[in-house]
Amino acid sequence: MSLSQMARTIKESVTLKLNQTAAQMRDKGEPVIHLGGGEPKSKTPIDAIVSCTSVLNSGDIKYTPPDGIPALKKAIIRYTEDYYGRTVRPENVVASCGAKQAIMAALIAILDPKDEVIFPAPYWVSYPEMVKLAGGVPVAVKAEDGSFCPTVKEIAGCIGSYTKAIILNSPNNPSGVMYAADFVREIVELCEKKSLYLIMDDTYNRLVFDGRSPTNCYEYSKEDIEQSKLIVINCVSKMYAMTGFRIGWAVGSRELMTAMSTIQGQQTSGPATPSQWAAVGALNGVQNSIEALRLTLQNNRDILYDRLD
Repeated sequence: MSLSQMARTIKESVTLKLNQTAAQMRDKGEPVIHLGGGEPKSKTPIDAIVSCTSVLNSGDIKYTPPDGIPALKKAIIRYTEDYYGRTVRPENVVASCGAKQAIMAALIAILDPKDEVIFPAPYWVSYPEMVKLAGGVPVAVKAEDGSFCPTVKEIAGCIGSYTKAIILNSPNNPSGVMYAADFVREIVELCEKKSLYLIMDDTYNRLVFDGRSPTNCYEYSKEDIEQSKLIVINCVSKMYAMTGFRIGWAVGSRELMTAMSTIQGQQTSGPATPSQWAAVGALNGVQNSIEALRLTLQNNRDILYDRLD
């Protein structure tokens, strides 16, 4: 069988492989302490279940717009206003099959062959392969001092004529590092100065510990959303413990979101209808499950830290 060069060289998702291995070991009755993928053990919020069940019971489950149903986009707009203080319009939002697809569509929309995408190390294991799938070149920047966060100067030193974007993921997967506000501010300013796209992967943005507040990248942007190259990625997977529903979203300029919607329309036709309604239920429903999950994770961290100390 003849496979493409891309198919022969692209690496499988390490986290999904770990999940599969752990599941196989459990099926054999072997004891497993799974430290692989970031998957909360909490149950899906009841508001999400009710909303999803309602549409399933109706039997009316059809295609939706590729960028998401109006009800979901409305909920995302309100979420963006509530937690980022940024007012956006429906055309500034694309709902997707998880945060991963939102990032993937963004990369396909902005990259030409040989374009480079910079991200700090440690980094989410999928970033390099996603950049390669979009025809780009991944550039990981390691801190010279061996810490979990390179300096802005170190990142700026990697910017060249082919650099198209920077990806920031804070709190970071896998290190757990939450980038300092000054660091995020300087990266936003650097990207605006150099006319680079900045993809903010805020997947874990609501799950921060020790009384700290999530970093809001919009606070440091001087550009109107329609001129901005800032792309903010979110999802229901982590904060609502809804990993299996596969719903994420991107917020950005109308031009970019239109391109991403077109790409998504050709790839998946759009997110699954029941999952979108589940996300609507989660975003519009009672929000105490997020704080309960955050406290559980913080408590687990504290216990582990105490045992290792």
